[in-house]
Amino acid sequence: MFRLSVRTLLLGSSLPFIVIGSATAQQITTAQPLVLNPITLTTLDTRVEGSAIEALASVSTVSGEELSRQQPASAAEILRRMPGVAATPSGDDSSVAVNIRGLQQMGRVVVTVDGARQDFWRVGHGSGSFYIDPDLLKQVTVIRGPSSNSYGSGGIGGVVAFETKDASDLLLDDERWSLTQRLRYGSNGEGWGSTTTAAARLGTDIDALASFNYRDRDPYKDGNGDEVRWTGERLNSGIAKLSWRPVAGHELKFTAMRQKNDDVISGSSGSTSSTLSRYDADTTTDTLSLSYNFDPEENDLIDLEIKAYHVGTDNRQLQVWPEDSLGESRFYKVISNGLSAQNSSRFSAGGWDQTLSAGVDYNLIKGSSDADHFGGGRQELWGTWLQWQGKRDIFEVIASLRYDSYELQGRSKETENAPERDVSLSGNRWSPRLSLGAEVTPGVQLFASYSEGYRAPHLQEVFRKNGSHGSGYEPNLLLRPETAKSWEIGANIQRNGLFMEGDYLRAKVTAFRSDVEDYIDTTLVNDVTRYENVGKAKLDGIEIEGNYDFGRGYVDLGASFVNARMVDGENKGLTLSDTPLDSVTARLGLRAFGDRMEYGVEYQHLGDVTRVTSVSETYYPKVDLVNLFATWRETDDFRIDFGIDNLFDKSYTDAQSGWSTSSDVDQGRGRTVRVAFTKRLGG
Repeated sequence: MFRLSVRTLLLGSSLPFIVIGSATAQQITTAQPLVLNPITLTTLDTRVEGSAIEALASVSTVSGEELSRQQPASAAEILRRMPGVAATPSGDDSSVAVNIRGLQQMGRVVVTVDGARQDFWRVGHGSGSFYIDPDLLKQVTVIRGPSSNSYGSGGIGGVVAFETKDASDLLLDDERWSLTQRLRYGSNGEGWGSTTTAAARLGTDIDALASFNYRDRDPYKDGNGDEVRWTGERLNSGIAKLSWRPVAGHELKFTAMRQKNDDVISGSSGSTSSTLSRYDADTTTDTLSLSYNFDPEENDLIDLEIKAYHVGTDNRQLQVWPEDSLGESRFYKVISNGLSAQNSSRFSAGGWDQTLSAGVDYNLIKGSSDADHFGGGRQELWGTWLQWQGKRDIFEVIASLRYDSYELQGRSKETENAPERDVSLSGNRWSPRLSLGAEVTPGVQLFASYSEGYRAPHLQEVFRKNGSHGSGYEPNLLLRPETAKSWEIGANIQRNGLFMEGDYLRAKVTAFRSDVEDYIDTTLVNDVTRYENVGKAKLDGIEIEGNYDFGRGYVDLGASFVNARMVDGENKGLTLSDTPLDSVTARLGLRAFGDRMEYGVEYQHLGDVTRVTSVSETYYPKVDLVNLFATWRETDDFRIDFGIDNLFDKSYTDAQSGWSTSSDVDQGRGRTVRVAFTKRLGG
């Protein structure tokens, strides 16, 4: 889904500043309402800033304006509207795992917040999950497939890049300070939320931001009116940013963010078992990052970015059921430290406008727990990459090469014949990418791409041992890395004045196929569970995004149809356990009162799916949801966002949720009325 700013149309720019995934056209005036300096460009799969509609890859972006309209309670609610993307909202846990084209967890999808990689896992259905408060975000970018390998090692499924608000997003050019207060209310899982954000400009060289968010909500009800147990949540989060530009072209930025979640989680979300373990869980995620940018205006050969970050997630659980285990505790702690550097040089030669980019990245992950079936240890990932991008007339070419190396360190399992000992495994590989594009007619660009990706085995896959499955998990020190080979063909369409003066169409259609060699999954043989390389997985499908804007309104469409299955090995013919659903999202929006009011209706379709594994077969029926939305901008500094989700109170369970098949309630949230009031002051 796409959005082109009115300013771009009025200026008649040859570069369409569009945002894929947003759903609200933004009228930009001299006193812009609330969400200032809206983002119309994003960092693409090439790690170079540009417009998503012109990318030779499947890239989508959700803008800050769309985030305000959605009023999402979790990252899952943001991502589920994007073609080819799903999330795993378990209901009783606020963490989220992302699925892109059928690949998820264990590092298959790289998730970053302001460039800081998020890596967390625990025992249960939380492997490869992360915590993020949507109220801190200004933009979300999704890059599908291994074409995004310049973002770091392992992302054979793709990348989800979250960006938080900056002071410059909340300050007008002539302002020294601003204060924004946002209050939210939700009727189902009744509760209030509050976000207070202050921004300041200290001279011309320094700006700062501080934001605090609080949310407290009760358990919600499904479409039948039944309470969905343990879905209440209490959240506190905050972020502080400081940017300093000592001289022209140089910028230092420091970010500190903390998020604290209090939840009740269970051993199997939604299960009715009277002996099911339940825990009070306190989770704290701290993110620290420091970045340096050097982009001298007079030198196109230098556009340097260096970033260092630390992310620590500490999950503490106190058992509250069953009675004979009251008071028992366990913890999971994951620390991710990283460093990256990249530079882009722009020049023209031989009739080609060229960009040569190079980068290095390093990531160190440490996982620890008092539960040995957690799979703790130490993982180091090193990578370096080189990329050339050239444009000439109607043609565009991208060629890149990435080198990955990894080392895992952990403890083996004690046996009758051998004591527990320190062990390690390592590997490396080169991964290429080649993309070709041509504007065959004005406003229509065709592209084709081939890319490869490489994922090291996850610490939990290698070192997990003991536990409750059968006779327990067995480590597997012989696991091989997964390698992905992906082909894409697609079209980018940009047409203005299609049916009337001032209207425009933006659309992207992508067909893809990915083969994943040495796919890793759990196996159960002779009552022993372990992770194995089970064979080759094949994923293919088509993704469609489009927006038609006619001034007084717009129509958005997003759809994806994906198959994910094993094509050899013992599981040949079986669907992947994380096979995504076919999905369609359509939205009609209208504008009134000089664009101060916007209202509309949204339709969401999730297709049915049968998950077939070696031990079970589970059918999930399709679901069709209707949502209403409206935004009223009383002044440039005050707005009201209103929405009704699941208007017809449908009862359903999202197949991506990991919800227990024995549950007596559905996981999906029933009819929910949401309203948010936002007031801004500045001077």
